[in-house]
Amino acid sequence: MSRVLRFSLSFGAILILYEIIKIGVYQEELEHKWPTPPEWSWKSRWCLRAAAAWQHPEEIGKLLSDWPMVAGYLRELLMRLEDVEIDGKGIVEQEDGGIFIEGVGRTGYDVTAKSEPWRRGYFQALMGAAKAAENLEGWLTDRVQRVSAPAEYFVGPSNPRPKPVPKKQKVPLEENSEPASPSPEVFYMKILTTRGFDTRQKVQAALAYADYLDYKGLQSTAADMYTWAMDIAAAGFPVDAASVVDVKTGVIQNDAKVAPSENILRVSTALAVHHAKFGNLPTALSIFTSVLKARRALPPAPPGALLPPPPAFPKRTSDPIRSFFNTLKTMLVPVEYPPPAPSGNEPPLRTAMSPCDEAGLMAYIGEIIFASSSEETGLAWTRDAVDIAESTLLELDASTPQNRCADCLRVGLENWKTMVSQLVNKAQQEEAETIEKRKNKGSWLGPSQKQIETKTNARKRWEAEQSILNDRITKLRPIIVMDSAFEGLVSGVGLFV
Repeated sequence: MSRVLRFSLSFGAILILYEIIKIGVYQEELEHKWPTPPEWSWKSRWCLRAAAAWQHPEEIGKLLSDWPMVAGYLRELLMRLEDVEIDGKGIVEQEDGGIFIEGVGRTGYDVTAKSEPWRRGYFQALMGAAKAAENLEGWLTDRVQRVSAPAEYFVGPSNPRPKPVPKKQKVPLEENSEPASPSPEVFYMKILTTRGFDTRQKVQAALAYADYLDYKGLQSTAADMYTWAMDIAAAGFPVDAASVVDVKTGVIQNDAKVAPSENILRVSTALAVHHAKFGNLPTALSIFTSVLKARRALPPAPPGALLPPPPAFPKRTSDPIRSFFNTLKTMLVPVEYPPPAPSGNEPPLRTAMSPCDEAGLMAYIGEIIFASSSEETGLAWTRDAVDIAESTLLELDASTPQNRCADCLRVGLENWKTMVSQLVNKAQQEEAETIEKRKNKGSWLGPSQKQIETKTNARKRWEAEQSILNDRITKLRPIIVMDSAFEGLVSGVGLFV
């Protein structure tokens, strides 16, 4: 064998080995960020890690989520988890041959025999698949080219003039296509009908499905799903839920002897957002205020009762030396699968993050009051919400997750800015109209100079607040952007956002 050939083979082997090590290090980094159940096979764990990474593109240096790739990874993962010959040993059909629902497919399995980490990973896979399905509605996949795109790019009898595709890309054909993902309902209903998930997981799925139905404008169907979510939360409560909440309206009974569970508070808050979205502001306001009173009345957590913070992961850095040591630490420190979250059946305790929950509720209350009754009262609620969120965010320990507080602060500032802008425009218009009336009717019949000065002072007041607010937003923007990571954990969306 010639020296050149030996050198070429050795160099090629080194390159292959380098790529294998590089992939291994990358997968280990992903495992630290998004731990997977240790009992799963390596391929199933790979699929869950990859799907989680593509759902959080900012964490892997990407701009957007690749939802077709997420759906593909999770499709294969669910197939493996539901196959008793691979990773699904021990799961059983709830009825002989399974229960089939038209338009949805088979209902969930009985997974009570599986371990908690297995069930949690299965839940993550189903929720991720539902999220991918929401983002892939109206998308098709060309089976031949193995590409996914919105339906308007596919040429066929129903779309003879498709949108142009990128250069060097063949036009996908309708005849070779299939939906890029099943309906989100398939995955949400599988979670809700699976035996073995805890109350918190089922409530989370029900609220996510209801929020999706709200987005689709299916108000009646969404209301039914919120009712189902409340039934799930009430069934998990240790005592009669009717003693702490009106299960039909979602209003918390603030004179009850026991506090409501975290699940009940979550469902009531989501139900209030649902009413606000569809213009039922009085009902939404009554629910929000009752939830706020309930959260303020929660008992403080005793010393040592707080859950340990999630493991810290080294942030990305451009320093090659620090990056090397971070990578070395990642490879040497074994991954610990995190303990399960509480089921949500017990009343929550006040923690350092509790003021953020209250600030989010106050922001909603401020929006509703501003839009329905008193603009200045609504604005005052919003100011207080921003002050609480800001002070709490600045006081939180560095090890405490701060996304929720950052999102509350961001939403509050955006609402405040919208409100003040409306008040500035209103004051400018009223001032101009008053001046115009004086010009047309004269000093005898028209508005007095004092009335004009009053309108001018009102305009200057709101313009001054607008200027101060803009300076405050500029000062806080680095904190908001850094901690919120462009993704909100505040339930629903605001009326102005």
